[in-house]
Amino acid sequence: MLQFVCDYCSSVKQPEETWVTGLAVENVGTQAARREVVIDSAWRRERAVLPMAVHFCSLECKHRYLAELFDHPVPVLEISSVESQPGRRVIRARKKPASEAVHKRTVTRKARTR
Repeated sequence: MLQFVCDYCSSVKQPEETWVTGLAVENVGTQAARREVVIDSAWRRERAVLPMAVHFCSLECKHRYLAELFDHPVPVLEISSVESQPGRRVIRARKKPASEAVHKRTVTRKARTR
């Protein structure tokens, strides 16, 4: 038996209830991180059973879930060491908050002399 559970409040969907469904994806790379949620206009069982599907019992739960998801900075990977061995390369990385990962570029301009 397959049960659908709200991703925010953990209530279980009953057969007669209308719920909100969508797909949530997080892609974290070494240079950038991206979070994306696509909410469907209607409950679609074929999408609700996908591994990346998100389920909500109400619009309130959907709004709270999205607020928590997007209010926090996305961590990015920081490479701590790279080791080269014959036939392979080992890269060690750790996640760090995006606020630490953003470096402001300082632009220095040379004064023009005439």
